[in-house]
Amino acid sequence: MRPSLPDGPYLIVGLARSGAAAARTLLSHGEVVGVDRGHPEPPPGVEGHLGSDGVGLLEHVACVVKSPGVPNEAPVIATARERGIPVLGELELAWRLLPNRFLAVTGTNGKTTTTELLGAIHREAGMAVAVAGNVGTPLSSLVEAVDERTVIVCEVSSFQAEDSEAFAPETALLLNLAEDHLDRHGTFDAYRDAKLRLFANQTGEHVAVAPPGLELPGSARRVVFGDPADLPLPVEEVRLRGRHNLENAMGASAAALASGVPADAVARALRTFTGVPHRLEEVGTVGGVLYVNDS
Repeated sequence: MRPSLPDGPYLIVGLARSGAAAARTLLSHGEVVGVDRGHPEPPPGVEGHLGSDGVGLLEHVACVVKSPGVPNEAPVIATARERGIPVLGELELAWRLLPNRFLAVTGTNGKTTTTELLGAIHREAGMAVAVAGNVGTPLSSLVEAVDERTVIVCEVSSFQAEDSEAFAPETALLLNLAEDHLDRHGTFDAYRDAKLRLFANQTGEHVAVAPPGLELPGSARRVVFGDPADLPLPVEEVRLRGRHNLENAMGASAAALASGVPADAVARALRTFTGVPHRLEEVGTVGGVLYVNDS
């Protein structure tokens, strides 16, 4: 059983894409107020307070929902926690409201390509799948929009992961770790710990997929990837170009196979998936020369 939502009224902090989706989702659960230091258009039905830090609104709400782009040091977030008001990230909110199986993908590099590849793998297997999260579609927008049998493949950034509390995906995949976003997290250790929160609440019935040599929290079944021999097809048949994309393919393959996707479906997707726009994207061949957009 996933934890229930705290009671409202709800204050949405940050009304960009993820915050706006969370606000629309929560309208059926109670009164929703939104705040943003900028001036975006609030969703219909949401009382918007723009150009404000939102601290004064805490007197009238019972739960705060934080957009990923809002730092923990923001006055409204720090004050809410000081007062004991629950603060949920958009990822946590959506996961609590979605009964679906989750396959969460994180890492410093390759998240979007791997997330989209996993979507292609599930489609090859004839499985209903929705790709969402940091890849572009807010998770909250899937609430009541997808069948509960749909597998959700979710790209998770460190900004999203650091706000998770009970989040426990059935399968979690960590691709790699390198220094990044230190302007937000402060230190590499804090950045790494944010990423590893995907695994912290996993239990023995869950799957944790990562490269060798990484110590993971939680008690999920551990699956290591990185050996091309573990792929369900010869390496030269993988459609994605580049050593880094081979790593992405191995991570996606390991996560899919560990989640019960048939090996033949994984192989078919690896043979045909060409990647995402602007990342070693094949544009066409002219005069025998292959042109690739890697902008």
